[in-house]
Amino acid sequence: MLETCPRCGARLGKPLSSGRQVCSVCGWSTVVIERSPPPPPTGLPLLLSQIGRLIKRFFQYLGVQLQLLWRSLTARSQQQQPRHNLWESLVTKLKHLEEKIPTGDPSKEWLTPEEAFQLLGGNPDNPDSKVSTLDGKRRIGLSAFRRLVNTAEYADFGFQYSSDRHLKNLPYLRRLPRQP
Repeated sequence: MLETCPRCGARLGKPLSSGRQVCSVCGWSTVVIERSPPPPPTGLPLLLSQIGRLIKRFFQYLGVQLQLLWRSLTARSQQQQPRHNLWESLVTKLKHLEEKIPTGDPSKEWLTPEEAFQLLGGNPDNPDSKVSTLDGKRRIGLSAFRRLVNTAEYADFGFQYSSDRHLKNLPYLRRLPRQP
């Protein structure tokens, strides 16, 4: 609390109930005018410049894509390939696909675990369905059958296991030849 006014030097009275001191001679007051700090930048100029750069890049990319399209169209028109080449390529592709269709003995084809489970007499849609090993000592359901990863374990059920095919997400089980 001040006793004299810092502006005119007059004696200050008791503070007001708000705690403020006021000089009766010059009107000086202890109220500090709070100046708010300058508002943080809104980032609008930054945002606008980034949007401008994005639009510019988009149109650059679009221009490059249109140039590539134009080049490919002009190259095609210059080649003037006869239509029979298109048909020949389609025939070749279809022939290749036809060759991939399995035509051999189903006992020699690779199977998924579900197909193998079904071949053993299990029902993949029934969670209570179980299949037995060839010797009948062990019974398991489809979920346990899928988790087998040992060649000997699958051999107990009469199947050959291929870990390479399994890693490639291909059907990986094949019927073993029957022992007399």
